[in-house]
Amino acid sequence: MVGTLDELGGRSVAITGAGSGLGRAYALAASRAGARVLVADIDEHAAEKVVEEIVAGGGDAVALAVDISTVGAGARIVDAALAAYGRLDGFVANAGLLSPGPLLAQSASTIRRTLSVNIDGTIDTVVAAARAMRAGGSIVVIVSGSLLGSADLALYGTTKAAALGLVYGLAVELEGTGIRITGLAPRARTGLSGQMGTAGEDKGGAPEGVAPAVTYLLSDASVALHGHVLRFDGERLALFRPPHIARDLAAERWDAATVAAAIAGPLRDEVDAALPGVARRAGGGADDVLHVDTALSGTSSSAEGG
Repeated sequence: MVGTLDELGGRSVAITGAGSGLGRAYALAASRAGARVLVADIDEHAAEKVVEEIVAGGGDAVALAVDISTVGAGARIVDAALAAYGRLDGFVANAGLLSPGPLLAQSASTIRRTLSVNIDGTIDTVVAAARAMRAGGSIVVIVSGSLLGSADLALYGTTKAAALGLVYGLAVELEGTGIRITGLAPRARTGLSGQMGTAGEDKGGAPEGVAPAVTYLLSDASVALHGHVLRFDGERLALFRPPHIARDLAAERWDAATVAAAIAGPLRDEVDAALPGVARRAGGGADDVLHVDTALSGTSSSAEGG
């Protein structure tokens, strides 16, 4: 079933981490599409600046200063949206911490803080949003390609793997309720990617180029998507496939020797494909990501790692 893009007219959308970077771009794009936007961010001044931009452009927005890792943050976001607009139709779980660097060198406080924001905060706000969508709605959870394994992003990738599991698991739970949940793994140059130094230079284009994917996922045009995860950098669009067991073997009796023989024998072809980070290595992960290139002259598709 193919939906139609209704420009989000009259809908109420809440976006976390919307004071800068990708979150700001999502908020501005949603407003231009007709949504009334709750701009939530830990930085009150930044949130208010985005609201000023939206209002200056003829849109309707309110700011909320909130740390999503605090108890009751999700309820505060929902209450603010309901107070301002009387309903909540869309929610974008965008707020998060990058915390780059080798995991073995991370301090205990950094690990706890990152997990608290990226996992606890994301779950709390998504659950609160889903409970508030009495008439149905769309939830977009921001994940990351780093969940496939990326240098100096083991901590961040772990939290985004949890977010991916949230999309897959909650999609099953919400089936038939009128509430859809999808994920987006964006690639863009932002303040977060800047924390990676030279390693963050190859992070795609400007945040504004990625924002249309969120507007689409919030709209009825994406009605056929539920539990799906997109990868987008403003030029190339990809669809993640859920993790799956590629091949299994049965035997009457297993011991360490027979396990070793299976890995070295019939499962040998699966070993390289199962390596961490395989999707970002040339020639690897061909079955995991479908890239679609579009141009004025036509459309072509190819499966390759990304």
